[in-house]
Amino acid sequence: MANAQQNIIRGLEPAIEIAHLRKAFGSNVVLRDFTLNVNKGETVVVMGRSGIGKTILIKCIIGLIKPDGGTLRVFGKDISKLGHQELDDLRMRIGFVFQSSALYDSMTVRENLEFPLRRNRAKKISGNIEELVREALKNVGLEHAIDLMPLELSGGMRKRIGIARGLIMKPEIVLFDEPTTGLDPITSEEITNLILELQKKYKTTSVIITHDIDLAREAANRVVFLMDGIAYLQGTYEQVMASEDPVIKHFFNRQSIAHGQNT
Repeated sequence: MANAQQNIIRGLEPAIEIAHLRKAFGSNVVLRDFTLNVNKGETVVVMGRSGIGKTILIKCIIGLIKPDGGTLRVFGKDISKLGHQELDDLRMRIGFVFQSSALYDSMTVRENLEFPLRRNRAKKISGNIEELVREALKNVGLEHAIDLMPLELSGGMRKRIGIARGLIMKPEIVLFDEPTTGLDPITSEEITNLILELQKKYKTTSVIITHDIDLAREAANRVVFLMDGIAYLQGTYEQVMASEDPVIKHFFNRQSIAHGQNT
């Protein structure tokens, strides 16, 4: 696989603009002064210790969680100033791939993929629903699973269906929450390859939350290390890995050991 970070995207119009973002839950300050721009077509990987606020960040981006302060603009629109309908319209342009895949266990794969299409059928959706479902499944190599129930799928298959559902609306931005967590190394590599293939095909802007250093190395134009509620360090994968900061070195050493690698 070619390293995506070799093609750093510079000077393009930002898809996501985050400035001095703050979010706390009681006395627990999760985001303290987080600032980050993500350019259109760029893939930014956000890393950091578990429980540090990475998932909170992307839930703020899609409007599932309201920040306490700062500004957050998506396609130039201030999320905090959007009404319900405007936020719904914006979300049609954003795909969210949940860590757990978040499939409805009572629905078949077909019905899970149809759900966002039927929910938004009154809005502009180009293409026949059946054709869109089959295209989404073809993209992830699971056309044969169309009538299976989620409980009949392996962990890797569930991840693929979750990605298919996140992309079925042809979003311009895709937010991935730990897409390879809980998978064996071979399946993790398959999911990484799938993400790269789909990004190349649809030219999406992506924010990926992960601890997977292989995924970060292959997919990231930039790696952002979240710590103490701020974008503590950012750069290409190589730049971040070369950091002499003891916190950064310790994190990546631990992650390398967890993945059976040598630093």
